[in-house]
Amino acid sequence: MNGDCSQEDEEISKVVVITGANSGVGFALAQRLLALEITVTICLACRNVAKAEKAKTELEEEYKGAKVDILQLDTSSIASVTAAAKELQRRYRQIDYLYLNAGIMPDTGINWDYLLWCLIHPSYLVDALSTGEGLLKMQDSDTKDGLKLIFATNLFGHFLLVRKLEDFLCEKGCHIIWTSSSNARKKNFSMDDIQDKKGRQPYSSSKHGINLISNAINDRLKEKNVFSHVICPGFSITGMTSPMLGSLLWSLLYPLFVLLRLFIPIMCVTPWNSAEVLVWLFQSDASEVNPALLHTSHKSFLGKGYVKSKKIEFYSHEPRLLYKRLVALQTTLEGMGPIG
Repeated sequence: MNGDCSQEDEEISKVVVITGANSGVGFALAQRLLALEITVTICLACRNVAKAEKAKTELEEEYKGAKVDILQLDTSSIASVTAAAKELQRRYRQIDYLYLNAGIMPDTGINWDYLLWCLIHPSYLVDALSTGEGLLKMQDSDTKDGLKLIFATNLFGHFLLVRKLEDFLCEKGCHIIWTSSSNARKKNFSMDDIQDKKGRQPYSSSKHGINLISNAINDRLKEKNVFSHVICPGFSITGMTSPMLGSLLWSLLYPLFVLLRLFIPIMCVTPWNSAEVLVWLFQSDASEVNPALLHTSHKSFLGKGYVKSKKIEFYSHEPRLLYKRLVALQTTLEGMGPIG
């Protein structure tokens, strides 16, 4: 259903909004949360409503009594984000968890030359496999709003959603959880080119921007019981990664990926495993979690899931500076036309 939950239902259940939840890690998160608490209300905020409907049906069949809603949301579109923010406030009395998980990584294939180079220089191979650095050929494009697509989808659309919901979230508190990446590198981000128009690593740039803006939002809103954290789901085979090699080849390589956990424990392989850190934050006291750390899903060779955290590389002034620049961009875009 696209419809509302009753006020009585909302009062006895947590409301969890997950962007990009019709497949992959977002869908696995919905599964794991329903397995933990069947009373939770899950809102699948997705660009493709038909795929969201299919995901909703699967969740309701697997978890009897589950409350699953659908919200149309395309984070690359300012108009869609604005409409979704209004609908969320109309539909729910509060949002307990806001998982900003939607993202794109439009690659044109594997950079085989670099992969072969890494095989000759093994000291670089582990880093390449764990972060994807240099392995993928990226192809960015422009949105109807004149923004770079990767920046808009991964970073700006989610930032705008939080901005539109800010007063609403502050009324009763909320835990905001952003999906970042091990590929988020400070060296690939420029404060003078936040959309990475001139760079060659738009995905990495957008993910480092997520790390920064999450810290800025946490600093601004934590006194109002709104906390913001960033996670890395590790590596898993999803709709984002499977086109690189094809489903058959991924299946053939599965034993290799499991073996690689001996050296690279972020090789989670499945979306269910990658959702480990997202569930961990759901069960954690948000006020006790360090916002300056990137919290990452791991899987041991023997199959035990766990979370490890490491410090995000940034200067103390950078989160505030990026926040100001994104607000300025929002002001400019909203001044260009009626977007709500």
